[in-house]
Amino acid sequence: MSNSNLSIKPDLVVKTMMDRLPTRRMRDVLKRRFGLAGRRQTLEAIGKEYKITRERVRQIEADALRHLAKPENIKEAEPVLAALHDHIKEHGGVMAEGHLMATASEAKHYPHVALLLDVGKDFYRVPEDDRHRHRWAVDKDSAAGGEKVISGVVRDLEKIGKPVTRVVLYDLISRNAKEVLRDLSVENAADSFLKTSKIIHVNPYGEFGLVSWSTINPRGVRDKAYLVLAKSGNPLHFREVAEGINKAGWSKRKAHPQTVHNELIKDKRFVLVGRGLYALREWGYEPGVVRDVLASVLKSAGRPLSKDAIIRMVLEKRLVKQPTILLNLQNKSLFKRTDDGKYTLV
Repeated sequence: MSNSNLSIKPDLVVKTMMDRLPTRRMRDVLKRRFGLAGRRQTLEAIGKEYKITRERVRQIEADALRHLAKPENIKEAEPVLAALHDHIKEHGGVMAEGHLMATASEAKHYPHVALLLDVGKDFYRVPEDDRHRHRWAVDKDSAAGGEKVISGVVRDLEKIGKPVTRVVLYDLISRNAKEVLRDLSVENAADSFLKTSKIIHVNPYGEFGLVSWSTINPRGVRDKAYLVLAKSGNPLHFREVAEGINKAGWSKRKAHPQTVHNELIKDKRFVLVGRGLYALREWGYEPGVVRDVLASVLKSAGRPLSKDAIIRMVLEKRLVKQPTILLNLQNKSLFKRTDDGKYTLV
């Protein structure tokens, strides 16, 4: 819902209500606490200016809010409060405060909306915790319903064990929210539920998963390099890996090619397959010089192999020129040629 959906601008409504407060100090404290005329101020900062205790500032704030919530004062805000209530309801009955503000009003009016939510009787405020962001609901049951949906999705993601697309995630949310959604827009509600959660995140590739997963929230250069290579599907030069990390935008801190190269060398998930070229070990590539890969191929085969078969199998594990493979096959201390022209280990 854009600001144009609010029948009365929240700043004008709040001004009218504030003018009805019995004292100038009440008005000033609320303006400072909610940031109506600038930055929000702490109880301590306001107390120092008025030379009163933090607790006294808290009392003045509480008295002012109670005064605004009186029927004769709150009626000024009823159209705006009704619009906000409908908006939250259309989004599954619960919304993270930041999401609610961004979709219900212009940025300059966020403090006014926050004040109205605080004095409105039809809103249920849920504080931030380890798993959820600060959020507003139309009632306590809706807040609990949103938590239940996200908990179910988290369990599903744990079973899947890897990042999923937005389509799959919305399907998981839809299945966990049948009772909550009913006739509501799945997209609106799903987006709203997601934004209340601190546990489910999206990576730069548009994949969703748990924030504890390195594929969603990589902790260091190695995890980021792994994701860049995995998304590429092909071996990359370490400079290309560094470029991919920077392009993904995980951090403002730039990844330097040499730093990336050093980390690739240290991690067994990566295999050097050419000059500065790295692949993922899980793709079947093997570390070591060409003769080591040749030996591994012949040992795994358990029988002599033709030159063409050896070349094909080595190229599946290393990026190397064919003449280099043939040259290494001439190492008579490791390999021998059979009477039918095939090769085997000595």
